[in-house]
Amino acid sequence: MRNAEAPDGARPREEGSDLPPWPSASKGSTRAPGASNRVPNGAPNGVHSRGSRPEPERVQWSALIRLGLVVAAGLVVARLFGALATVLVVLALVVMVLLHEFGHFIVAKLSGMQVTEFFFGFGTRLWTIKRGETTYGIKALPFGGYCRITGMTSAEEVAPDDEPRAYRNQATYKRVAVACAGSAVHFMLAFLMLFALFIGPGDMGNFEAVPASNPIASVDGFGQAKSPAELAGLAAGDRILALNGRHFSTWNEMTAYIKARPDQKVAITFESHGRVSTSSVVLANGAKVHLTGMSGPLYSTPTGLLGVEEGPVRYGFFGSILHAGAAVGNTVASSVTSVGRVVGNVSGYAKMVESPKAADGPHAVRFVSPVGVVVLAHETTQVGISYVLWLLILINIFVGVFNMIPLLPLDGGHVAIALYEKVRSLRSKTPYHADVNKLAPVIYAALALILFYGATSLFMDLRQVLS
Repeated sequence: MRNAEAPDGARPREEGSDLPPWPSASKGSTRAPGASNRVPNGAPNGVHSRGSRPEPERVQWSALIRLGLVVAAGLVVARLFGALATVLVVLALVVMVLLHEFGHFIVAKLSGMQVTEFFFGFGTRLWTIKRGETTYGIKALPFGGYCRITGMTSAEEVAPDDEPRAYRNQATYKRVAVACAGSAVHFMLAFLMLFALFIGPGDMGNFEAVPASNPIASVDGFGQAKSPAELAGLAAGDRILALNGRHFSTWNEMTAYIKARPDQKVAITFESHGRVSTSSVVLANGAKVHLTGMSGPLYSTPTGLLGVEEGPVRYGFFGSILHAGAAVGNTVASSVTSVGRVVGNVSGYAKMVESPKAADGPHAVRFVSPVGVVVLAHETTQVGISYVLWLLILINIFVGVFNMIPLLPLDGGHVAIALYEKVRSLRSKTPYHADVNKLAPVIYAALALILFYGATSLFMDLRQVLS
């Protein structure tokens, strides 16, 4: 969400302009008084100033078509190199960022605020079109998007006629709603994807613990020899009810019990096609199991193996709604905790920057740069759609949480200022606007912190890729 300090932002009517003043809003005008209706070259719509010529619309459409052809060619190349799925995941991330900005845009519009620009991408303009007071368009670098809302801070210069519709002059609830809209979009996307995950391919234990009695996804063989699961007569779709008469709550608990008993005999009670059976087998020892293509054993230490793969967790329609909501709440809480751990553990983070082993360890908690996200996107596409959705859900929730940190230039900073101004206004009984210039040191410190974590995350991700 951007303010209106830009060349194409709202401007007061210039002295000597051939535009007549806009009629008063009280007389039925659909625009606020003085709302700009100018095209990018500075001439009003339908009237061309001398010495200037508007860009023909067909030229802009040609640029848009060329951009489409470039994107299509890129997808074809990605397909040829086997990276199409990864590129599609990255494009999904770009669309999510654009939807974040659309959240700000639509709530600002519904609140009656002036939005002068809504663009996809950054850099050079490739295509623009103006509808009412807002210029829509596409720019050359497809790394997200932005919208410009007039008067986001007290430091911004706004034409007097545009002040009534400036963000800073709106009711507190409207300002908070606009600032929170971007994160709200991320949380809604996460909920929808979680719903699709639970009712569709199923969760592989990333958001909920897999019950021990969940259906078996597959039964594995151990090279030339049969696995204990095969010898016991287990098959995909069967449910393990107990081991040696012991019942387990989660698949992880049952797996830990199996791993601790290599070369030991266990009685497996399972359900197959509605019939309960019990079969006794000796668990394999992972330190003795050799699979085709492996130079050594499957495990370096004695480890019990049965040879079954856990199945996904699925629910019905209403169950998916309930569990999706719970998963959003739990993941938001864990994201807040993770951000606190990263920012609060300065020495640990410094060690991760210094040591690849610390940064890439299984228990390391750190931010991931765009390079790391692309690597994760590629890895998840190799595993399956459940893990692709897992990655997109985590990113949506993290971005939603991170943007609500109460520091400018993040959205949470605008929420904090709106609430602070409301409290001051109630105390003084007169409208109060915080001087954002006094917050400059805090803003610069926040920017420096964001840049620091961004740069170090990029460094660690590049180091991991190159090594």
